[in-house]
Amino acid sequence: MDKMRCCFNFRMVRRQNRIHDAEMILMKKILLPLSSLLLLLFFQLSACRNSGAELANASNGHNEMQPAPVRVQELTPVHFDATLQVAGVVKAFEDVYLSPEEGGVIQEWRAQKGEFVKKGELIAVLKDEVLRASYAAADAQYKLAELNYEKQEKIFTEQSISEIQYKSAEYNRDAAKAQAELMKARWERTQIRSPINGVLDDRLVDEGEFAPPAAPMAHIVNTNVVKILAELPEMHAGSVTPGTPVTVTLDAVPGDTLTGKISFVGKTVSPTNRALPVEIYLDNRAGKLKPEMVAKVRVILASKDNALLLSENTVLQVDRDKLIVYVENGGTAQERRVKLGGRQGNLVEIVSGLSPGERVIVSGFQRLVNGSPVILSE
Repeated sequence: MDKMRCCFNFRMVRRQNRIHDAEMILMKKILLPLSSLLLLLFFQLSACRNSGAELANASNGHNEMQPAPVRVQELTPVHFDATLQVAGVVKAFEDVYLSPEEGGVIQEWRAQKGEFVKKGELIAVLKDEVLRASYAAADAQYKLAELNYEKQEKIFTEQSISEIQYKSAEYNRDAAKAQAELMKARWERTQIRSPINGVLDDRLVDEGEFAPPAAPMAHIVNTNVVKILAELPEMHAGSVTPGTPVTVTLDAVPGDTLTGKISFVGKTVSPTNRALPVEIYLDNRAGKLKPEMVAKVRVILASKDNALLLSENTVLQVDRDKLIVYVENGGTAQERRVKLGGRQGNLVEIVSGLSPGERVIVSGFQRLVNGSPVILSE
């Protein structure tokens, strides 16, 4: 009996030990991941605390920003020409493509290419045998009709013929005269004459070739005076009139700046490019300017003696219609909104927002904001 009780107690103890071991294993499976999670949370909280400290330090550093080195320009009133620069092209003052009114074969050129010819000077002759003979015949008919008319007039005065016979002789004379004048005009058209004073720039038909009527046979130009054709934006249409001064430069003629005045201002704006045509006449007896050269035309829109000028690079556009500059005042940068006027090269006129004597920051302004501390640099 005692032996059986001992065996039973032993089994109970072993069973309890197994249960205890299972509970320990389960606790390890639960506690190990939980401890890892708690450790991870600890490190994350530490990192957040450090980041917050760094942000605080950075914020303190921003509040204690070091002054930015800048250079300034003191505004002084100066003389200023408000100008507008546009492209232009050189044209001959007179440019004629000469065409024969009466077609014919070129018999002879009387002027050479590049030769100066006067207005009315004979430069070419067409073959004229047929027209010359026709004119001679018509002229003879006219002379005969004239003699007959004079005879009939005398007889009519003596009342030996009727008025109808007299008038018939008169009308025949007039018709013969008109025919003779017509044939003379046709014959004279074979004599090709220059319509202007200028240079025979080109002969487009050779001797022996047929020159049809209304087809160009010669090119004559007058370049003693040239005209510059240009177009101005319509917004400046009210600022220019005949007499507005201009300067003209050409890359093809380096070193020369030509002065002149607008000679012609168009009355209508082009619907295609919204521009107003203008012309400038320039003396060119030296012959430096050639037709079709490209010119730079600077139109002087207005002149002022007390203008404030700044480099256009100093002006910042912060919005579609907002332009600003920075002014140094007591070691800080102050933002000023400005309005621009005309231009002169890379300089722009400040028409509002600044006053003479103020010191505008012209270097180191790119990263400034209103109120930024600044220090002047050499």
